[in-house]
Amino acid sequence: MEVFYLAGPMSGYPQFNIPLFDRVSRILRLGNPAWAIISPAELDSDAVRTAALASKDGILIDNKIAGETWGDILARDVRIVANECDGIIFLPGWVKSRGARLEATVGLLQRNFQFMLVDPRYIARAWINLTDVSQGYIARELYTQFGREIVEKNYERE
Repeated sequence: MEVFYLAGPMSGYPQFNIPLFDRVSRILRLGNPAWAIISPAELDSDAVRTAALASKDGILIDNKIAGETWGDILARDVRIVANECDGIIFLPGWVKSRGARLEATVGLLQRNFQFMLVDPRYIARAWINLTDVSQGYIARELYTQFGREIVEKNYERE
């Protein structure tokens, strides 16, 4: 059985984007019974999930949610990507997510790792269209986004 991690933006989205993670992981499991789908939204403690679903803006307070830090949660997810997964399936907007970018970087360091993108045109339907992408594509997206952020931060300083 192949194991895929579902990565995408959470912070800054209403309910930390959990409804989308839940929906996509459910559809992927139904359509691909030979795959194991690991969704970070399903790994959270009950307290974190409850607090996240109650959030209207998806913003962490003091870099925490229900007593857990962003770093604690991300460290768990990075270990899973590094140790348990055969690939990552990215939700739309993944490249603007700090966590998804770190997970992608860990994936790039793995051997024989697969990367797929969820086609945003089909997100509202009852199926999910996936596109296989290369390591080079993921690396270019990361490099481009990091470059944008560096330029933006330099303009903020002036």
